[in-house]
Amino acid sequence: MPLTSYHLGPGLMIGLLFLNFIDFPTFLIASIIVDIEPFIVLFFNLDYPLHGFFHSFLGGTIVALLLTVIMSKIF
Repeated sequence: MPLTSYHLGPGLMIGLLFLNFIDFPTFLIASIIVDIEPFIVLFFNLDYPLHGFFHSFLGGTIVALLLTVIMSKIF
């Protein structure tokens, strides 16, 4: 589920530990974006895996690349 301590908690810890190497807001937004997919599956009762495409390596890479482009234009 999105915005649970199980998903956001490790993101906060890792983001703070590696603050000099990664962009903290981008890292937190990425951890939330990936978890929107299970929320949609549960909310609309879809016949789709709970952790589907965006929880795969390819899906996560696509999210990371898109978020990199978007966040680089914002900051």
